[in-house]
Amino acid sequence: MKIALSAESTIDLRQEDLDKYGINTLHFHVQKGNEEGFDNQYSNEELFAFTNSTGILCHTSACNIGELEEHFKKLLADHDKIIHFTISSGLSSGYNNAMAVARGNPNIVVIDSHCTSGGIALQAIYARELIDAGYSYEEIVNLVFERREAIQCSFQLDRLDYLYKGGRCTKLAMFAANLLRLKPEIVCDREGKFAVGKKFRGGLEKCVLDYVDDMIATHPCLDPKICFFDYSTMDQDILEKAKQKCLAAGFQEVNICQASPTNSYHSGPNVLGIHFYCDGAHPVTKR
Repeated sequence: MKIALSAESTIDLRQEDLDKYGINTLHFHVQKGNEEGFDNQYSNEELFAFTNSTGILCHTSACNIGELEEHFKKLLADHDKIIHFTISSGLSSGYNNAMAVARGNPNIVVIDSHCTSGGIALQAIYARELIDAGYSYEEIVNLVFERREAIQCSFQLDRLDYLYKGGRCTKLAMFAANLLRLKPEIVCDREGKFAVGKKFRGGLEKCVLDYVDDMIATHPCLDPKICFFDYSTMDQDILEKAKQKCLAAGFQEVNICQASPTNSYHSGPNVLGIHFYCDGAHPVTKR
């Protein structure tokens, strides 16, 4: 049986990794002023610069039903089954759109990741390992669902003005955070919705490294196989220092990716997300 893995661009993997794991993607949309295109047509830096210079907000939207129908049709021409991963239904209409297309088709399973970015990537990669090890379609889907709630999915904001511009926080909260030099952590809760976590205080590098230390200390039973760093924009020296902390904590691989505009824009510049399984090692044995 040939099983296709599918995801939206919110999975935030580089093309080389998409090819490595055999993950087929389709892109969210971005509206920049009077322009509209797919989110791989714009860089985060470009969108931030546009808003900073014009004051005009950019907007993102999910893959539409027509695009999903065509995407699934192409995959089923060469595969027997599809496992499609979406950004959390608590954050986007992507899941509902995919379900509207897949409903009633026994050859398509849509998985609401309850995550974003590297949290989606972790689930898709785990599914690839199970496929390669010879597990059945039903077993793969069940095992992916079983581990879904064990993902640590969060990110740290540098500033709140983009959340404020998008109506996601009050002017008072933005002012207080800037005044106190607070950089809040945003976590995906068990329902896949954003919630405020811990607040870190100080300069960017100090807060990023404190955030990494806290993630490691809070989740001692981590799966050491892989950790994802996904960032909007970030000083590369800070990323390297954060990576070394994770390697020292026992991670075998730290995959650093720049997140798509869909995931980056509404959070603003200098945002780092950290994603890993926190249910211990899960080696996949051959069937």
